Amino acid sequence: MVRYLAWIVLAVGFLLLAGCSNHPPSAAQFMTAKDGLNFVVGGAARTGDLDNREIPGRDDASVSYEEGYWNTDLALSFAFPYALIAIDFEDYTYRTIMGGRSRYFGVQGWYGFAEGEQSDGTSSRMHHMGGVMLIEQYPVSENFKVGISEHISRNSYRVIDDPGCCTFNTIDLEVYSEFGAGAYVAYKGFSAEFRYGREIGAPNNRFYFQLSYVFFLKEWNYSK
Repeated sequence: MVRYLAWIVLAVGFLLLAGCSNHPPSAAQFMTAKDGLNFVVGGAARTGDLDNREIPGRDDASVSYEEGYWNTDLALSFAFPYALIAIDFEDYTYRTIMGGRSRYFGVQGWYGFAEGEQSDGTSSRMHHMGGVMLIEQYPVSENFKVGISEHISRNSYRVIDDPGCCTFNTIDLEVYSEFGAGAYVAYKGFSAEFRYGREIGAPNNRFYFQLSYVFFLKEWNYSK
C-alpha cells in the first residue's frame, strides 16, 4: 500500500510540472470509478460561444486562438474508500484531480499550471487553472446511476503562431473563468454527460456533451 501511494505522489508531482488544466473534468468518471485502479477513455464535443479565430500577423504568419470543438480525454484514477486521485490528460494539457465521494455525494477539485509567452515574445507568465465541482448522485440500481453537478472553474485553450505549412508554435494560453451545471447517466462503466458553462465577466455560453468509459484494472487490498 505504501508503495502504491509513493508512485501516486511522484506521478502527481511530475504532471503538475508538465502542464495545465483545460475544461472541467467529468462528474460521471469521478463517481463511477471502482475502488482500485481505473483507466478512463472519453471524449467531449463543445458548442456555443467558442473562441476559434485567426488574426493575420507579420509576413505570411498568423496567430490562431484554438479552443476547438472537441477533445479526447484519458485518465488513470486511484480510487480508495471515500476518496479518489486521478492523473488526467486532455488533448495537450495535463491536470490532477482529487476529491472525496460517497454513494450519493461527491466533491472533486483539479489543478494545473503552464507557462506562456507575453505579447512581446521575450518574457513569460505563469497561468494557473483549476476548479471545484459538487456532485449529487442517485443510484437507481447497482449498475444504473444518474447525477447532477455544479462547478466553478478557470479554463484554458492555446494560442498558436502559424508560420505556414506543416509547423506551428504554441505561444500562449488564453484563460477564462466559468460557472455552470450538468447532468449525467451512467450504466456500469459507460456514461453520457451534458454540461452548461457561463463565462464569468463576459456573455459567453458553452455547451458540452461527453461520453466516457471506465475500465476497471485492479482491485487493491487496503488492509495491507
